[in-house]
Amino acid sequence: MPLSKMLNLRMRGRVWRIIRAFIFVPIFYFIWTENNIPAAGCIAMALIMSWINNYQLRVQEIEEPYYQLWMSVVEGLLSLAVMSSILIRDLIKNDELEKVLTVGCAFLLIRLISHTLFSLGILREGKKLPGRRTWGKLANMSITLTMGVYVLDLEHYMQICMVASILLMLASGIAFTYWYYRDPEHRKPLSVASQLTMTRIVLTPVFLWVFFYDNDLDYSNNHLIFKILALVMILGFMLTDFLDGYLARKMGDVSTLGKYLDPFSDKISNMTVFLCFIATGYSPVWMVALIYFREASVETLRTLAASENIIMPARRSGKWKTAIQGMGIVIILTLALDPVQTLIPHFAAIWKYLPTIIMGIITTITLISGIDYFMASKHILKKFV
Repeated sequence: MPLSKMLNLRMRGRVWRIIRAFIFVPIFYFIWTENNIPAAGCIAMALIMSWINNYQLRVQEIEEPYYQLWMSVVEGLLSLAVMSSILIRDLIKNDELEKVLTVGCAFLLIRLISHTLFSLGILREGKKLPGRRTWGKLANMSITLTMGVYVLDLEHYMQICMVASILLMLASGIAFTYWYYRDPEHRKPLSVASQLTMTRIVLTPVFLWVFFYDNDLDYSNNHLIFKILALVMILGFMLTDFLDGYLARKMGDVSTLGKYLDPFSDKISNMTVFLCFIATGYSPVWMVALIYFREASVETLRTLAASENIIMPARRSGKWKTAIQGMGIVIILTLALDPVQTLIPHFAAIWKYLPTIIMGIITTITLISGIDYFMASKHILKKFV
């Protein structure tokens, strides 16, 4: 592209983004004066301009890195400010905190801070930022659309749009992280596999909140969107459990830390789910107690082995145990979905016993796996007995 044309296109993109930023100014006024239609009109204009900027002008590909970064920061701050204004206005008006909107604002803030710090670090290293990726574009447009839905107070779509925006923000963060760690020059001492393993540990408390977001121990009363989100998170846990081992072997990053961290993260995530099942009545306490006893015993065995400088590798029975636990959790959470229940005749009578039967199978396989570990580790036990 000729230099003059590139400079002209770059200037057009800057003017376009500055105009889009100024559109947000009247939005704040309309929100606080409760003029919902004009506010929604301004948000629709911002959404259209965002689409044109992302898919027509495509100036992100030729923009100067620092200017691109700071314009993204300004746009992120404006989006956060609009969402926060809606949250505070509704809190003052109804004297009740909107939980999903609060979580969305928290995600916006975390995304803004982490992306800014990460990008600054890359630029200071003299490296090039990636262009605006598809997931990032979709996340920004979804956030703008969600603003309009909240401004118009469309109750049936607010939570759906916000959850979709949160998932897209997570997807864009994962895509950015993948780009970063795919380049060996960017790779930190903690490998990609270990990063994925850590993700399961970090997201486990989030699952706990999703499962009980309405402060009701009866999971059947949970909103369908959050039931789906809980199921998606569990599928994500299982996917990362597969990917961390696969990537560690493929990239030659098998480490002692990974060998200890992977089973630990599995136990943290699965035991958290089982405790949720106790609270909502899907599992009796004694089954989860036996599972915990097995997990604690095997970890004690690993600790004893480590004291003798022996790394106890995962056994096939342990892998089967983890897989069956994951499948059992997925089956229970899938059958807990309201649309699925309507497809099964006499579901209420079946559901009264089915979660307990599935947890019984999981408990049996878990205990058999524990016995297998101890039988295969007699040489370790003989050192201490």
